[in-house]
Amino acid sequence: MMQIAAFLVFLAMGVTNLLAVQAGLTAVLGVPVLIALVVAVPVFYFRFVGSAAGIVGAIVGWQMSAPMAVLLFCWPVLVYGFLRGGAEARTFLARRAA
Repeated sequence: MMQIAAFLVFLAMGVTNLLAVQAGLTAVLGVPVLIALVVAVPVFYFRFVGSAAGIVGAIVGWQMSAPMAVLLFCWPVLVYGFLRGGAEARTFLARRAA
């Protein structure tokens, strides 16, 4: 069940990122929506370039604030950091207790 939920979350994140890149290309370059989608797919493929383009697209194309756009595309990294930090803290405390 957890794998299905994770798959659906990352699928939604990917579609959102792709649409944000498309909106940014449409807003900045003024190209038609279908051409922007065709150009957005290879840009979206590269991990950090696609995320950066998604953030810019959300700001320019969707008129989102910069902090909200960064949060929209970077929340998995923040959650991972929080979970990893908690695991490291538990490991450290377990060593001290032993």
